[in-house]
Amino acid sequence: MEATMERTAALRLDAEWARIRSGRAGVPPGERERLLRELIAALTPLADADPPLAARLSLRWADLARHHFDAGRRADALTAAHEAVRRCAEPARHDPEHARWYARALLGQAVYLAEPLSDELGLPRYAFQPTGDRPPADARADGLAALTTTRRAMEVWRGLDPADPRNGEGLAQSEAFLGDRLEELGDPVEAAAWAVRAERRFRELAVRDGAEPESRYATALEHLGEQMERRLRRCPFQGGLTRLRSGGLLPERLLPLAVVAARIEGAEPDAIAAGLALEGTEVRRLLRARSWRAVWRFDVREADGAPWTPLAYPWRGTDAVTDRSAAAVAAELTDAFLHAPGRPPAPARWRLAVWWEEEDQLAGARFRCAYPRVPAGGGTRPGDPS
Repeated sequence: MEATMERTAALRLDAEWARIRSGRAGVPPGERERLLRELIAALTPLADADPPLAARLSLRWADLARHHFDAGRRADALTAAHEAVRRCAEPARHDPEHARWYARALLGQAVYLAEPLSDELGLPRYAFQPTGDRPPADARADGLAALTTTRRAMEVWRGLDPADPRNGEGLAQSEAFLGDRLEELGDPVEAAAWAVRAERRFRELAVRDGAEPESRYATALEHLGEQMERRLRRCPFQGGLTRLRSGGLLPERLLPLAVVAARIEGAEPDAIAAGLALEGTEVRRLLRARSWRAVWRFDVREADGAPWTPLAYPWRGTDAVTDRSAAAVAAELTDAFLHAPGRPPAPARWRLAVWWEEEDQLAGARFRCAYPRVPAGGGTRPGDPS
């Protein structure tokens, strides 16, 4: 009798929290945390002998994890996320709804694990591996753990009834998240591949629902489209774009982007046609029809150890370029710079970077060179001297 009363009281408190949770802005953060901790304390003694309550306890640990994460307390968020996963593992074996809760808890844990690998805009900090900065060892280890955890969530979704659209949507979200985790770890090719798979799954769900993809899944599809374009711009031609194309993971609408990307890297039209299984005339037509935005910057410094100083226009600028590689653009800029009357005299050093679309990290430049230690040439992206 006493146990029944305790269970009823805990469920009543849980219902009160559910009402508060649905209107998050109405309760101060401190009060929200107090109520959550009180609810968790009420559910915990009952959970071991009651799988449905254990699953509900998992939800509340997940709520607490999100609360901590929103407040900037990642370590506390990870502790709570671990409890959310642990509490739901057993109930997930016996009930599809609890399995869905378990998969979402795994995805939340993965997001918190991977957080140091993204910047304040949510973009990967270390996208340009191995030429760019490498993440600290502990951040990379957490990123790899996030990758494993995301794959575990995918396996949970795959084990559920595929006819239930909730399971299909959960799997599509997991595939999109897997792409995010791979991009954070510096693998744009696999990241792009999983974005394509996720997009296709969302579109299949929309067709099955009898709705236009742009309705229910509009936000997800827009986000995935942006991710695919960004990732494709970072994929190498050989072994990247060619692998996606041969694997059926390069959407037709993005073929023009892939053609331009290959040309920027320095591939010749015939090689592009062969690598992307296109007609040579179609590749040349696309190259004539589509320009790319070249962004460049010259930096100079007077002596070793001095800071690099960006130069003003025209040595820092942008222009639309048609059917030319980044190396060709850099060669023209270098020639103009070397013959400019105002060029810094020796022993001043200078460097040039050319980006596609927007100025970014040096490691993300489509071409870069430095003088006198690293000559320009060949479309390579040598390491920038210190």
